[in-house]
Amino acid sequence: MAEPRQSFEERINEIDEASMEYYNRLQTRLLSYKGMKSRLSLRCDSYRAGKKLLAKITIGGNSLKIYLAIDATQEEIAQKKIRFRDMSKASAYKEVPAMIPVKSELCVRKLCDIIDIMMSQRGLEKV
Repeated sequence: MAEPRQSFEERINEIDEASMEYYNRLQTRLLSYKGMKSRLSLRCDSYRAGKKLLAKITIGGNSLKIYLAIDATQEEIAQKKIRFRDMSKASAYKEVPAMIPVKSELCVRKLCDIIDIMMSQRGLEKV
């Protein structure tokens, strides 16, 4: 018989220190905007402003992944030179199609800049 699936909270407690640091920094950046709310579900940590889903953070295996509601082809975002994977075909990621694996300090810094761009495009201000 198959093992029951681990919840997001159980997975986050098992990841390495560096990934935990990346998760905390991304979470802090997302929640630093007015109206942003976080919700933990069995599979992920999702972030909404009102009814609009803007980001999801998941853990696949031992790696942290963030999904953002951005158009990765935009000039401002393309300049950040970060690899995105288009997940728009999967119904779970229709609203947040751009998937980025979070593997390094540099990646987190670039993601923080991209989050700032995404929020300013939506007219959200920092608290």
